[in-house]
Parts: sequence; C-alpha cells; structure tokens
Amino acid sequence: MSYIIRPWATKDLKDIMRLIKECAAFHKALDQVKTDPEMLRKDGFGKEATFGCLVAEVPPGQKSKEGHTIIGYQFHYLTYCTWDGPVLFGEDLYVVPDFRGKGVGTSLMNKVAKVALEKGCSQFRFISASWNQPAMDFYSKLGALNVTSTDHWNLIHLDSEHIRKLVEQPQK
Repeated sequence: MSYIIRPWATKDLKDIMRLIKECAAFHKALDQVKTDPEMLRKDGFGKEATFGCLVAEVPPGQKSKEGHTIIGYQFHYLTYCTWDGPVLFGEDLYVVPDFRGKGVGTSLMNKVAKVALEKGCSQFRFISASWNQPAMDFYSKLGALNVTSTDHWNLIHLDSEHIRKLVEQPQK
C-alpha cells in the first residue's frame, strides 16, 4: 500500500468533513459536530489560519471501500505553555478502519512532529478518550505520557452557553 501525507487544501474540505463525522461517530458524539466546510475553510486557510491539518491520501487505485482517497487526517494548532513556551496541540488523529495498522497514523504523527519542531515547540500535546485503549497504546509506543495520571492535570472546558453566562455576570 502506498500513501502520502501532505498539508490539506481547500479541495479536501468535503473529505475532511466526512472524516470528522466518522471520527465523531466512532466516539458516539456525532450530534456534537457543529463545524461545517465553510467554517473549516474560513478558519483553516489564509494568513489568519487558526489551525493546520494534514491528510493521508492513497492513489486512486487504492481507494477505500467507499471510494475515497483521503483516508486519514490530523488537526493541530499552536498554543503556549507559560512554563515551557510554544506547544503544538493535536485536536484529532483519525484513520479510516480499513487502513489502520498500516503505518498511516504513525506517518501522520511523524509529519506533525516535524511541524512542532519547525514551530519551535517544546511539546506536542493531544487528548484521547480514556476508553480508547488502542489509541492509548499507540501513543504510548510513540513515547507519549498520560499526564492525567502522572501529573494529575484535568482537562476543563466551558461550552458556549457558559461562556456567555460568564461574560454576562456583573463585574464587581
């Protein structure tokens, strides 16, 4: 099997949206997907892009069962650690089931690691569902540490409703 890992292009928007939905369905969270191709185009391209995306692509003769050549993706964006400097955060890593176990995920991680180094990052951080043991094992093989258990950090977030409530609170 041959494939390439490359930065995404606007022609990939439909495929990336398909993969995002597949990934969300895998996590039983399809109802939580609020992005659409236009949002991805607006936020992912141009001088003010807020994220990057890599795609794994096979030649037309090696399409997936469903007839697709884009068979995986990896989203990432730059953030900052006040203790350690620039950090690359990996939002998603997803490879369609037919192509798992063939090195595609490792190649995507290799390429994004190069992006992290090019941007001067001290770390590459990402999240994984605690129930997804194959993913946890994969990341562990790459040398990743689960800081949830070692450093006792928890991921906390406010959804848009609670962000609005916080903004609307009277200031003292």
